[in-house]
Amino acid sequence: MTHLVKGQRLNLTQQFPDINKLTISISWEIKPGYVSSLYDMDVSVFMLNEQRKIPAEEYFVFYNNAKSPDNALYLSGKETNSNQQTITINFAEISKEVSEMVFVLTIHDADSAQQDFSHLNFVKMSASDSENNQQLFTFVQDQFTKETACELASLYRKDSAWRFNPVGQGYHAGLQEFLHQYHDEATAEEPAAQHTAIQEAAEPVMLSKLDLLKKKVDVVILKKSLQKTTARVGVVLDISGSMRTLYNNGTVQNVVERLLALATRFDNDGVLDAWVYDVRFSRLPSITEATLPDFVNREILNNKSVSKFRMNNEPPVMRDVLQKYLKEESSSLPVYLIFINDGGIKRSARGQDSVTSILKESSDKPIFWQFVGIGNGNFDVLRKLDELKGRYIDNANFFHILDIEKETDEELYEKLLNEFPEWLREAKKQNVIR
Repeated sequence: MTHLVKGQRLNLTQQFPDINKLTISISWEIKPGYVSSLYDMDVSVFMLNEQRKIPAEEYFVFYNNAKSPDNALYLSGKETNSNQQTITINFAEISKEVSEMVFVLTIHDADSAQQDFSHLNFVKMSASDSENNQQLFTFVQDQFTKETACELASLYRKDSAWRFNPVGQGYHAGLQEFLHQYHDEATAEEPAAQHTAIQEAAEPVMLSKLDLLKKKVDVVILKKSLQKTTARVGVVLDISGSMRTLYNNGTVQNVVERLLALATRFDNDGVLDAWVYDVRFSRLPSITEATLPDFVNREILNNKSVSKFRMNNEPPVMRDVLQKYLKEESSSLPVYLIFINDGGIKRSARGQDSVTSILKESSDKPIFWQFVGIGNGNFDVLRKLDELKGRYIDNANFFHILDIEKETDEELYEKLLNEFPEWLREAKKQNVIR
């Protein structure tokens, strides 16, 4: 059985291909010193369309409407003094209008009762196969402050596969606030000023640094009209000798966090694929919200198998990027590859493999190379990318940042996504991607 953590998405269809019905149990435990029977906890499910709205009121499943109109989802009744409710989902019956289900837990009349989620030890979601009772996965949320509601998780459909996303986001809100968010008519019936106040009240109580970065990414994505873009995202990190200080002082870890926020907005599974290279390269475990903390120390600096702080050699790692995305894990999805380098590109001798030859060879493939130069290196080769002849389409961009720690998040995301939209348009036009 898999024990998920916040942000660790799971492809249900791929991992459990034979599942037809899913049972999700949601349970909670009140801390000692509080009277459990006084807490009126409500489990609700919002079945949403692609616009993230309920198609009709009946797709809001809660204590007064226990079954969805398509008969796909059923919420069990809550027994007196019970700290658990069960949801049963029949995948074959889910309406084509529904592309996502959001699971919410709220405390009824929390403010007047002076109750909040800090009074709970944990909230636990357990999933099993309804037909054979096989335990599939669990997700436990036990970090709360003054929330009165929690968006526990979502189950969403991508590329014909159902995926589970453990969200674990707390809010100071009630069930009505979620209804305003997911129901167009509920929003339209209220005066504008009141609706604004509700939205402000429903802001998360506490956002992590990564959550804040995601919000900044969302602003740029909206500006670039990339909201519906799905792509696989990877990063190649220079670990040659001149990068030693940036690894040791935490700068590279911060960069990885900023890039993961971007990846979660594009990548189907919310992961950032990663490589490091000097004269040799290493393909690292993909980065997720669960594995992000201390990633650089754990997977790079303290990993004896990773070659570090020698001369740089780009072609081998670029070849491995192509190997992964075009051969091992071939997909119709485009690839957005961020290549961070601080010493310029090694010039290849005549007849040797080179960065420019790889860019030419991959110019008709669904991969966009975004090079980022940091520091005072010689970036002449990268600066001339726009002039590189012999490519099917322009498949690369370069920009230079002297001190990446002084670059604001907004400035970084603007630069990272400056040419990607144009490449997407041209790649679709030339049938490089579909």
